Amino acid sequence: MILRRDRVNKVEVYMLGRFSIMCGDEDILDVLGNSKKKIQLLQYLLVNKDTKYTNYNLFEHLWPSDDTSNPESALKTLVSRLRQDLRAFGLSSLISTRKGVYQLNEELCENIDLYEFEQLAADATGFDSLDEKTSEIFERILFLYQGDLLPGYDTEAWVVHKSMYYHTLFLKAAYRYISLLSDENRYQDIIRVSRKALEVDEFDSKLNLEYMTALLALEMKTEALNHYNYTVDLCYTQLGTKPSDDILDFYKNLIRMEHNSNASLNTISDELESDINDNLAFVCDYSIFRDIYRINMRNLQRLDISILLAVITISGSTEGRDDDHIIQNKVMEYLQDLMQRNLRKGDTISRYGPSQFAVLLPSANMKTGTLVMERVKGVFYRESKIPGFVFSYKIKPLAYRSDTDELPEHIRHK
Repeated sequence: MILRRDRVNKVEVYMLGRFSIMCGDEDILDVLGNSKKKIQLLQYLLVNKDTKYTNYNLFEHLWPSDDTSNPESALKTLVSRLRQDLRAFGLSSLISTRKGVYQLNEELCENIDLYEFEQLAADATGFDSLDEKTSEIFERILFLYQGDLLPGYDTEAWVVHKSMYYHTLFLKAAYRYISLLSDENRYQDIIRVSRKALEVDEFDSKLNLEYMTALLALEMKTEALNHYNYTVDLCYTQLGTKPSDDILDFYKNLIRMEHNSNASLNTISDELESDINDNLAFVCDYSIFRDIYRINMRNLQRLDISILLAVITISGSTEGRDDDHIIQNKVMEYLQDLMQRNLRKGDTISRYGPSQFAVLLPSANMKTGTLVMERVKGVFYRESKIPGFVFSYKIKPLAYRSDTDELPEHIRHK
């Protein structure tokens, strides 16, 4: 579109996954530069386009901790300067003022992605079948929602609140679309839609489950298992919690499907032995670790064996860095590899949250267990390429209790 500066123009506004105000081929934000208050004022009026604001309302939002003696003058000066910038685009009336009340002049907005998305998503949650029209609406929703509201400006409390609302609205629409696709066994489409939605929220348990279920329905078992492992790792390393019960149940069902036909004794024996021809300690996710723990506890008294439980914690300071969780995870991955090589073949290791490992040491007493942990600690400090992290551990002998084979309270997931 050719921009005519000698007449009133219209704008297209994008606030989902980015923030830009396009007038023709030009982004108005390029003219505003680093003027934080001008941008805040525009954002607030754009997101709340149907609301009329008094001088006091806007001043409280823009200068919440300012006790200036003349707030009305400060606001008028800001609006005047913003209008002067907008005048270069033929948009001086984008902010209307009547009787001391400010509001966005919606007539000058040719399109605002936020409001088109909101209307379509609200309608879509009520659809009970798919046809050409409803499918187009769902696809439009996926296209419009490029990410959360006003990224880069989401430290503002009001932005966070609004962003959560639109994020939830998107998830509800995605759930509904996937459900209707599932009714028609359209698994390829479910995979595509789930992938798109997971780009917005990779932690969402329901989306991950729908994605893996569709993969399994198309007999893409390897891909389903790979995504399960990715999801479990994501939960432990990024959220510090175990996956949902539905995700864990999916894995159990996947394993059952792998063994739903009769097999010979030799086939089963060969399969079981195929992964034990190494001398490394065993690494598993926490759900399997708990099962191994239970088996050991049941054998504890009958076989008269000793077992130690160790909890290793890695602490350190990466404060002030945007990539602190990435550095922490690299250290944990290094430590896991180190332990796998330096512990015994019969020992079991599991990641327990962002900064801890749980370790089972069978046939070990406190003396030998302490020696083992000290050896691992020494190797950690000698070989670690990332300084500033502290290795600490606690160990305790496990005692048989007839009333439970659950993990001790301090090492259970909530």
